[in-house]
Amino acid sequence: MMRIEYSNIDFSDLHGDLLADYLIAIEADLKLLDDDGSLIYVEPYFPIVELARSLTTWLIGGNGNDFRFDSLSFEEQGTVTILSEGPGWYVFSSFAPDTRSSPHDWVQVQTCVTDYIRRVRIDLTHQGLDPDQVIGPDLRVD
Repeated sequence: MMRIEYSNIDFSDLHGDLLADYLIAIEADLKLLDDDGSLIYVEPYFPIVELARSLTTWLIGGNGNDFRFDSLSFEEQGTVTILSEGPGWYVFSSFAPDTRSSPHDWVQVQTCVTDYIRRVRIDLTHQGLDPDQVIGPDLRVD
């Protein structure tokens, strides 16, 4: 299964309690991986909470539209892009547009994104932060 993974989460730059502080100060090493484990994109010191919040907003109100991550930390839009094209959905970065995932159906994309968001929510909770306030509502369907 396609995955959005991160490691080496770092809370050391978090010194304020404004939403913007949480979004840009909590960083980790990000990897986008395709089904076969091949690397699509890697970025150290990536604002993983900001990405989780943007993906949550997209899943709630995206209405099947493409996703292009517009970050406070990057001038370029689309550092993480999820694009519907031809036979399915593709994941890639605007920094490496020629390296794309294989095509995936919507359910696979949704599963990948919600798994990532849940992991960020868990890490925020372990730090004593309220993920509902930082990321938005929990997307779990019970």
